[in-house]
Amino acid sequence: MKTTDSLNTGSGQSGPAIGKLVTVVLVVLGVVLSLFLVKIRTVGGNELGVLETWSNGVDPTPRPPKTYIFFPGFNKSLYTYDMGMNVLVYNNTPSSIETVAHGREQDAYTVQSADQQDMHISFRLQWRRRADAVVKLHTTARNEVEERVLRTPVLNVVKNEATTRLALEAYSGAGLVKLQSDIFRDLQSNDELKQYVIIDGFVIEHIGLDPKYTNEIVERQVAIQEKLKNEAKTAAATAAAEMAKAQAQADYEATLVAARRDKEKGILGAEQTKQQQILDAEAAARRVELAAGAEKNRNVLISEGEKEAAVNRAQAIEAVGKAEADALKLKLGAYAAQGSEGYVRIQVAQSMAQAFQNIKGYLPEKLNVNLLTDQYEKGVGILINGNNTPAPTADPLAPVSK
Repeated sequence: MKTTDSLNTGSGQSGPAIGKLVTVVLVVLGVVLSLFLVKIRTVGGNELGVLETWSNGVDPTPRPPKTYIFFPGFNKSLYTYDMGMNVLVYNNTPSSIETVAHGREQDAYTVQSADQQDMHISFRLQWRRRADAVVKLHTTARNEVEERVLRTPVLNVVKNEATTRLALEAYSGAGLVKLQSDIFRDLQSNDELKQYVIIDGFVIEHIGLDPKYTNEIVERQVAIQEKLKNEAKTAAATAAAEMAKAQAQADYEATLVAARRDKEKGILGAEQTKQQQILDAEAAARRVELAAGAEKNRNVLISEGEKEAAVNRAQAIEAVGKAEADALKLKLGAYAAQGSEGYVRIQVAQSMAQAFQNIKGYLPEKLNVNLLTDQYEKGVGILINGNNTPAPTADPLAPVSK
């Protein structure tokens, strides 16, 4: 009984354990199968993917950036390629320093120049995969694009351009710039490169020459620089001299212009003064002429007036004379008329009275009124008769004859 129960008990405990084990095995088997049958791959944002299958080979359509789940995945492989900028260097800089670039160690490219000088050219190339050629590039080079696609055509282009130039011409300056631009142009137009990649940049980092030749170049450059420096000094001195000359010429011109201005101003002032004097003289002469004319007219008017006045005076005198003569004639006619003796006597007596009326006081000795009367009558007689016969004395008592 104990034996049977114990067996039964053991059998009942081993059943669940086996079930658990089977479950675990099945889960593990499912995981393994899922890992084998399902494949998950992600294409990054700067990448394109190329799909290969066991049955169809390389899929000609590149896969854009996303996460892909393949089932079954054991027979598929997805390869991703960086479509961004890649840098390829040809120089002797250790790769530990050139961390972002690809290239061989000690790989500066040595070519001979046109004058048989070794030129060690270090340069840097920037390139990108073409999106439309990523599948073709996958089948051609996979991840070895630098060695299988780029190296040979790049070195050929560099050699073809560099060997046609003189070392001194390509070493520096405009010759170096020209060499670099020509190589970049040829790389972009190279048919072998264009079918796979796009060349975005090319830079010559350095051209190494033999030290002896370099020293000659340096000495020549120093001489050129010294010459340029001297030429610059000469040009500066010449420019300063020209500037001083120009300044002196400007000062001379300014002085000359000022002198001419002052001269012309003086001449104009003198001319103005002269013209003013002439105008003043002409005005004075005109005033004198006008004054003389006015004086002449005035004198003419005065003389004419005086002439008229003299004529008038003469006419007046003549009239007065005629009147006086007529009066005297009438008067004398009165004296010559009948009975005029008495009138004459009266007049003589009146004249004598007027003559003697101022005699006052005592008369001188032997001088009396009778004597004076007698002498006065003699004078009147001489005046009237032309002899010293006394004029008849008017007798008021004498009878007037008829």
